Amino acid sequence: MTHSLTVAALSLTAVVAAPFAAASESCVQQAKSIRTAQQTVLELKAERDALVPKVEDAGDSWQNDQALRNFSAEQAQQADRSRTAYEDLKARLRAVEADLQEKAASANARVNAYNTHCVPKD
Repeated sequence: MTHSLTVAALSLTAVVAAPFAAASESCVQQAKSIRTAQQTVLELKAERDALVPKVEDAGDSWQNDQALRNFSAEQAQQADRSRTAYEDLKARLRAVEADLQEKAASANARVNAYNTHCVPKD
């Protein structure tokens, strides 16, 4: 629990600090960093989207293997392996999703800072 709060606090600090750091950059540098941040977000989104069906398939495999668990020791071992694979994929998906959310919030903060400081107001 403490680790989760620390990670959340650090993420919030990074998101809050991003606009202030971005404000000190030139508009050209800000635009460049925004493009880089957007590319990172798109890559994480693609990774997340690729993981979702793998997690679902691993969950289905585990459920199928779990139904056969009591037939033999080998079946029980297979069910355990399937569950481990499923849990590992779920953990990876959660990590990618958390990273995606943090990076998207940071990118949005950079865009907001850019719009505030670099886009002429009518």
